[in-house]
Amino acid sequence: MRLSKDQEKKIITAKKLPHISFDMMVQQLRNAICNFPDKRNGQNTQYSIEDIALSGFSVFFTQSPSFLAFQISMQQNKGVNNAQSLFGIQKIPSDNHIRDMLDVVPPEAVFPVFTFIAETLKTIGYLDLLRSYNNNLLCA
Repeated sequence: MRLSKDQEKKIITAKKLPHISFDMMVQQLRNAICNFPDKRNGQNTQYSIEDIALSGFSVFFTQSPSFLAFQISMQQNKGVNNAQSLFGIQKIPSDNHIRDMLDVVPPEAVFPVFTFIAETLKTIGYLDLLRSYNNNLLCA
């Protein structure tokens, strides 16, 4: 049974659990990106591999079938976009360029990011809040 937000807040406050921030998680992703393969050669480097990878990751935070179209629309309507404000992306590549560049990245290249997040949540005690019947850890 999932705890209510109030119960969760009480436990976190009582345990004085340290904070894990979105920025910390993005920084871990940036660290992993440094080891991503880059299949480009020559002068074809208009976009940094970091901007490409972060653009690919940030797609999960939008509800639009086209990441680039959504960011352009947001920039026009609000004067800022998620790619810049949340991820520090300087130049947004096209959806096709993102797919083309990230297809060569093996899944295990991002395993350290998952491990960091899981271990941090375990260390600060947050995963204990998700335990259920027979102390099983429930996660999607």
